[in-house]
Amino acid sequence: MTEHKVVPVRPDFSERDIETILGSIRTALESGQLAQGEEVAAFEREMAAYTGARHAVALASGTAALVCGLRALAERGAGEVLVPANSFYSTAAAPLLAGLRTRLVDVEAETFAPSVETLERAVTKDTVGVLVVHMGGLITPELRAIADWCTARGLWLFEDCAHAHGSRLDGRHAGNFGVAGAFSFFATKVITCAEGGMLTTDDDELAASIECYRNLGKPELWRSYHTVLGENARMSELHAAVGRAQLRRLDEFLAVRQRLADRYTAGLTRLPALTPVLPSHAPASWYKYAVLLEPSVDRAALKATLKEAGVHLGGEIYEMPLDAQPVFEGRIPRDARHPVSEDVCARHICLPLHTRMDEDDVDFVLTALEKALT
Repeated sequence: MTEHKVVPVRPDFSERDIETILGSIRTALESGQLAQGEEVAAFEREMAAYTGARHAVALASGTAALVCGLRALAERGAGEVLVPANSFYSTAAAPLLAGLRTRLVDVEAETFAPSVETLERAVTKDTVGVLVVHMGGLITPELRAIADWCTARGLWLFEDCAHAHGSRLDGRHAGNFGVAGAFSFFATKVITCAEGGMLTTDDDELAASIECYRNLGKPELWRSYHTVLGENARMSELHAAVGRAQLRRLDEFLAVRQRLADRYTAGLTRLPALTPVLPSHAPASWYKYAVLLEPSVDRAALKATLKEAGVHLGGEIYEMPLDAQPVFEGRIPRDARHPVSEDVCARHICLPLHTRMDEDDVDFVLTALEKALT
């Protein structure tokens, strides 16, 4: 077996980052302000400035950002939310946890996202909003049209930006096309807090409501006076310190990811059994480099062969459509098939891509793929 090994994910912290983070954590520990202090407030200001949003609200996770955001939106009207069928558990669970209903819609194979036409077929009189996911950091080129369609129908558009840190369409950052955007800073993401999330919005009332929901339903930070059924979804000072250090390097990370992605794209031209799913915009976060396999390729066998060669693939986005998840039996309508979602879930892989890789690592992956497919 080769000694060279390429892993799918590896967080990137320089020595300078570590020193900065430890200094901020020391300050927080010595002050005793471990929650809702200056680190969190600064992270919120910096994230708002980076994304171009009026408000950024820090939360304990990307899931918490979705749930608290949807709870605030549910105050404006109950009903069902249209959700892509190929997404992660949290995207479909968040409306349910917020007291709304989830209805799945199919996607386009080229974008891993729904189209206006797909949404038009799925919308009902009970629909109140649309939850779009920027899968792998790709923003569908139809997003502006989707936003216009939602406005014309009196629906809100909420963006799941868990993969889309730094992704922009026509100069506008992900999370700014609808009423809000929810970001995740989980350990595997483009930038990380270890655990954490952020919700961005230009809606003053929505931001205030989300701040209340994240703080156990208390409109005042430290007073035990509760006005809504909130939860403890606050971000700690320690997590914010990590996130701030990562955010300062996001543009650097994006440049490295773009360079590695370009090398993959050039190399894959000699492998006709693999079709990359590419963004139509720049910059893209390149959280994942997704590749569609020809139907004749056995995904499980290919992954096993690559692992033996030293190439460890990451998780798919995602392995199965949401209506195949047991937890949603009886909770989500299964009155329609989603053939494109079923297809792309079943026959794609995600190639290793992170900022600790270099061009030699990409070439090693491409060579291993070529050998495995011949």
